[in-house]
Amino acid sequence: MMLPFQLWKDLRWVTIPGCIFAAYIILGIAAIGREIENPFGMDVNDLPLEAYCEELECDIDYIMSNPIAKPDEFFRTGMNMPMYPLSHKSFEGWMARSKQDIRDALMTKTKADMKVRSSFAMARVDADGEVEKHHAVLQQQDA
Repeated sequence: MMLPFQLWKDLRWVTIPGCIFAAYIILGIAAIGREIENPFGMDVNDLPLEAYCEELECDIDYIMSNPIAKPDEFFRTGMNMPMYPLSHKSFEGWMARSKQDIRDALMTKTKADMKVRSSFAMARVDADGEVEKHHAVLQQQDA
């Protein structure tokens, strides 16, 4: 608040744009700080915590739905298929490939998994009986 009065003697009429510029920078840093303090929510630039939790829930459900494998049987029978939905090759089959082939396959697997998971996403209803906005937006994007 006192900046214009301190600059008036040296800058005269340049004081007005200078103070506007300084206020813009200071208020911008304050706005960035507010966003960093609260990264989760439903705003456009917030982190999708709900999507992270749903993905984790799907992964845990998948892990828990499979029977416990005995390590010796698992590796000897070739049941260890790290890229299962897209490839039926065992771990040894992937070890013979180049790093770039493995990276490309992992990217393809990730994109395919996200499409499958979004197709299983169900709209959640809050206490008032309304569908939450985040899920409605996801379902509109998938349609």
